[in-house]
Amino acid sequence: MISYQKAMKNPESETKLQGNNPEKPARSRRLWQRLLLILLPVTLTVGGVAILWYLLAHKNNSPSTTTVQPAVSVKLAEVKAGEIKESSEFIASLQSLRSVSIQANTQGKVSQIFVKVGSQVAAQAPLFQINSNNQAIEISSTNNSTFDTLQTTQQQLQNANTQLQVLENQRLSLLENIKLNQEKYQKYANLAAQGAMSRQAKDEYEQQLIAAKTNLNNLDTQIKTQQVTVSNLEKMLQQPQINSPNKIPQPTPQQLQDVKINAPFAGTVTNISVKVGDLVNPATRIAIVTQNQPLEVDIPVSFEKKTQLRKGMPVELINAQSQNIGTGKVFFIAPEVNQDTRTVLVKALFDNEQGKMRAGEFARARINWNQDYGLLIPTEAVFRIAGEAFVYVAEKLNSTAPSPQLVAKQKQVKLGKTIDNQYQVIEGLQPGEKVIVSKLLNIRDGEIVMAQQE
Repeated sequence: MISYQKAMKNPESETKLQGNNPEKPARSRRLWQRLLLILLPVTLTVGGVAILWYLLAHKNNSPSTTTVQPAVSVKLAEVKAGEIKESSEFIASLQSLRSVSIQANTQGKVSQIFVKVGSQVAAQAPLFQINSNNQAIEISSTNNSTFDTLQTTQQQLQNANTQLQVLENQRLSLLENIKLNQEKYQKYANLAAQGAMSRQAKDEYEQQLIAAKTNLNNLDTQIKTQQVTVSNLEKMLQQPQINSPNKIPQPTPQQLQDVKINAPFAGTVTNISVKVGDLVNPATRIAIVTQNQPLEVDIPVSFEKKTQLRKGMPVELINAQSQNIGTGKVFFIAPEVNQDTRTVLVKALFDNEQGKMRAGEFARARINWNQDYGLLIPTEAVFRIAGEAFVYVAEKLNSTAPSPQLVAKQKQVKLGKTIDNQYQVIEGLQPGEKVIVSKLLNIRDGEIVMAQQE
C-alpha cells in the first residue's frame, strides 16, 4: 500500500498506470489469493484423512500377516540327569602274561602237526608228534660201515654225551621257569584273595604251574633214556669185539616210541617253525604258544596324575572303532617316573573273555579318576553370543490346551565338563525341559516351533 500511495502522488507514475490499465491484474491476484485460502484447508483435511486411513489399514493388516507364518519344525532333546566321569585316555599296549617257545625235547623226525598258527589250544593239548627212533638207528645202523671201528663208536658216545648235556641244560631252564610260575601263581593268588582279579584267572595260573611240573617230569624221563644210551655206548667201548652184531646195544623201548609235544597251558599258537618230515633235536624250537586270557595292559600315565593313581582303579579299554571292549583293574603302579617319557607305568589286568584282543596290540585305556551325577544336554543345543552360552528351550504357550503350541525361549546357561557329545549344565535348566538341537540359526527368541517327528 505504501508503494501504491507513492505512485499515486507521483504524476509520472499515475500517467503510466493509467496508460497500462492496472486495475485488471490487481483483481486477478486477489482472486487467486481467495482461491488458495479456500483450497488450502480442504487439501490439508483430505491429506490428513488419507494418511490416517493408511495407518489404520496397515495396523489392521499386520496381525493377519503374523498369523499365517508357519511354525518352524525342529528337533528336541530332553534335559536329563546322567553320570559324569572325570577321566583321561592313554595309549596302552597289551602284553601276554605267558608266552613260551616250545622245544622238541627229543631227537627224531616230525611225523604229525596237530595245530596251525592262530589255533586256540587247551592245556596239555597235543601240538606235534615226533618219531624218536633216530637214536636207535644211529646206534644200530649197518654193522659193515658205522660200528666196525672204535673211532665211530667213540664219536657216537661223544654225540650222546652232547645230547645229554643239552637235556640237562634244558632241565635247568625249566626249573627256572617253574620257579617263575610259582612266583606268579603266588602273586595272582593274593590278587584273587583281595578281589583284584577273578578266581578263574588264579586257577589258570595254577594249571600253568602244574603243566610246567609235568613237563619237568617228562624231561627227566628223556634224560634217563639218554643216560642209558651213553651207558650202553661206554660198555661197547669196553668190549673186545665191538664190531660183533651181538655186541651192539639194543634200543630201549623209550627210544622206539613216538613222542607227543603238548601245550604247556591254554593259549594261542602264534608261530610254527617246522613242518612234517623235518629232523629235530632236543634244542630245536618248533612253536610258540602265547596266552591271551587274561592280558596285561601296560599304560604310560603322565606323571602329573601320579598322586591320583591307586590300586584297584577301574580302567576301560577302547578299540580302534571307539567301542568299549571291557574293563580291568590296576594292580601295579611303578614307584618311579620314567625320566625319558615323564610317565609312570601302570599295569592293569584285562580278562579278555571274548578273545577280542591279542598280545602285541594297542588300545586306548581310559582311567576314571572320579564320577558324579548332573544334568546333561547335547552339544549341538548350545550356541554362543559374546562368549556366553545360550540354548533355546521349547516352552508351551498354553499348557491347558490339548495340543499347545511351542515357542522358542532363549536362556543363558552355565556349562561344566564335556562328556562325549554332551555338556554338563551347572545353571540355567531344569530336568525334563526340552531344548532345541536343530536349525538354531533359523529361529529367534519367541518364535513358534513344533517338534519334528522322528
